[in-house]
Amino acid sequence: MYLQYIYDADDWEDFTVEWVHQFGTWSGRPYVRVQRMGGAGDRGADVAACLSQQGTAGEWHCYQCKHYLKPLGQSHAFPEMVKIFEAKVIGTYELPTRYVFVAPKIGTGLDRLLLNPPQLKREFFAAWNDKDSKLGTKLTPNRRQAVGALALATDFSMFEARNLDEILELHAATPHHVRRFPQPLKPRPAADPAPPDQAPHEAVYVRKLLDAYNAKHGLALATLQQARDHAKISGHLFRQRAAFFHAESLWRFAQESVPEATYTAIETDLYDAVIETEDRDHASGYARLEAVLDVAVAHKPNPANILAPVVKVIDLKGMCHRLANDDRLTWCKEEIL
Repeated sequence: MYLQYIYDADDWEDFTVEWVHQFGTWSGRPYVRVQRMGGAGDRGADVAACLSQQGTAGEWHCYQCKHYLKPLGQSHAFPEMVKIFEAKVIGTYELPTRYVFVAPKIGTGLDRLLLNPPQLKREFFAAWNDKDSKLGTKLTPNRRQAVGALALATDFSMFEARNLDEILELHAATPHHVRRFPQPLKPRPAADPAPPDQAPHEAVYVRKLLDAYNAKHGLALATLQQARDHAKISGHLFRQRAAFFHAESLWRFAQESVPEATYTAIETDLYDAVIETEDRDHASGYARLEAVLDVAVAHKPNPANILAPVVKVIDLKGMCHRLANDDRLTWCKEEIL
């Protein structure tokens, strides 16, 4: 995948932010915050990954995104290293404890130097002290001296690099990967059955179902167990709870497989399809519930959404109950009034 050809610099930084989140988790030090910093005034930090609430005033890692067609070499890396030293000198950031070059391809020479921090430091100062050097030449003499002193006191093992193969391997574990590199979804696991007892997160939509049953049958059901024990209601209640847990399983699958907005788009489209029906006058709350479920069953998810092929009819019913659980749909409006 030749991202250096199909991505521009902004795309590459966005892609890097997605990868950095995963890299922190994989390395065992999840980041408190990952912030894209690229642009004018970034002072050598395209992406800042912070390990504490102090941000770049505390311990943090710097990710420098270099999006070139040619391999990244010392001539590009050394000026960026100067920027991060200068940023510390003038008080913009603390010096990061890890500085990672992120590029589609790392040049062989730079790659070798990064594997040998003392040699990297010697090569950096050879370039820094060369009479024809352009490193730091735009700095004032006092600031250039301070930058040089800081670099001399720094352990250059803080500098490292990641190439495209390494980046893609970890990025594949993020939900963003299927959006950037469309491919078939992994098989969707079977949904968990509804538990015998009411789960805490079912309270709102179950209460609304009981209101609808009470309105239809003239009952005074107050608990899930009472509804389960009622012959006229138990079958319908069983199906609605099964649908709710199917939709919950779809939501969890989406969380693990695709960006969050992908599932949200499916649910929002369904809401837009049923809300006019829900908002109309109905003979009873139960009649409203039936009408909304009929519209949901007939609804077709947007085929352009990568989740659409795995959405089942039972999921559409269950999403109505999820929406009711979030107080976006209600069945007994007349009875409540």
